[in-house]
Amino acid sequence: MRVLFDGEAPVAYGQIYVTSRELPDMGGAFAGQANGLCGGGQPGALFLMTGTHSGRVRFTIELHDVEPSAAAEDWEEVVEVSFLPRAAVVDLVPWGDGSLARLPLTPVGQDTGRLPVYRVRYCAVGMDEGRDPFGGLDPDELDEGDYTYMDRRPDRYLLCLWPEGITGGGPGDGVTRTDAILRQTSGAAAYWHAWACALPPPPTLWEQVEAEMLKRLERERRDQEYRRRDELRRWGGRPPSERLRRVRGNIYGIALLDRDLVNGVAGADAVIQRRIAIWAARQAFSVAGIANLDWMAPAWAALDQGVPLPAEFADTAALLTRILGEPAVTFSLVSLRPAGRGPADPLRTVLDAPVDPVAMALPALMAAGESDPLQAALEALWAAVTTYAARRAEFLAEVRRAFPVVNQRGPN
Repeated sequence: MRVLFDGEAPVAYGQIYVTSRELPDMGGAFAGQANGLCGGGQPGALFLMTGTHSGRVRFTIELHDVEPSAAAEDWEEVVEVSFLPRAAVVDLVPWGDGSLARLPLTPVGQDTGRLPVYRVRYCAVGMDEGRDPFGGLDPDELDEGDYTYMDRRPDRYLLCLWPEGITGGGPGDGVTRTDAILRQTSGAAAYWHAWACALPPPPTLWEQVEAEMLKRLERERRDQEYRRRDELRRWGGRPPSERLRRVRGNIYGIALLDRDLVNGVAGADAVIQRRIAIWAARQAFSVAGIANLDWMAPAWAALDQGVPLPAEFADTAALLTRILGEPAVTFSLVSLRPAGRGPADPLRTVLDAPVDPVAMALPALMAAGESDPLQAALEALWAAVTTYAARRAEFLAEVRRAFPVVNQRGPN
């Protein structure tokens, strides 16, 4: 036998706990039990009741190798429950506080992951006196200012543990027994026993499994609904086709701005999509005033031939630096949104803001060279839209005139 704790323990609301993880819930700890003093209904924790509401009580915890002999006659209350720890070391925890003492429990065998299922015997004496605010003393006999009855309560407690099986063992191992009231004397204990018996029974194993399954299904349903709404938000309120869903890149701006155009482009064949991408890039560069730079000719030739862009055209920052060294290009950074009219939505706020058309146009060149022709077309269209900025309606009309096929209703 080893004494794991022997001393004064603070209690509040008549409660103290032994736990290997979370603190137990009072109803869950006692549901289905006959006794209301030691709740073992939740694996990994014990919920212990005391007569004293608030104060310090004598508390002893013993660990035995085998079941100890019957409790001595001086214990007025004796109950037993089964205890399934979740760790080899558990804690004695007062209400609203941290661990008062670490209680090492001896693992069985070499495999420390297989902890015993313990039988617990909880003994008490003086619970009725503990419930008395004056600890059973005559208040008339106390000296003025004598508050020692608040510090040293008359009730005391013993908790004995011994292994009765092994979790994870063979058939029948680790099966817990029902709790039992071995002795009951005080009115305080009778009150808590009656309270525990009146609790609704705990859910059966199948009910617990079913409840967990329902919670999992509900989580999956919420996740699926979130993904559906997020997709609708990104695609302008209409779910995309599988072909559109597979497209990656900076394409959601054009989808929010003109979903019908996106559907029309998605419905075109790969050759038309590539032509749209190159055309949109040229339009963006024309609006930015940089389409006729002689040294850009290899880039346009590569796009027309369907080969990768030369390495010197694959870095947008480097291109911008080189273009800034050319003769000045005249363009306006002033928004063309009519004065006095507020933006319809955040997307239009961005598009109506003053822009540097050169910086906006450069991504169209990279986009037109993407390996996926649909991604190339959509990204290049979006780059051109941001280059045109407040003149975007003019550009979108030009797309439809240049490529009538996009006016046909394509897949969502």
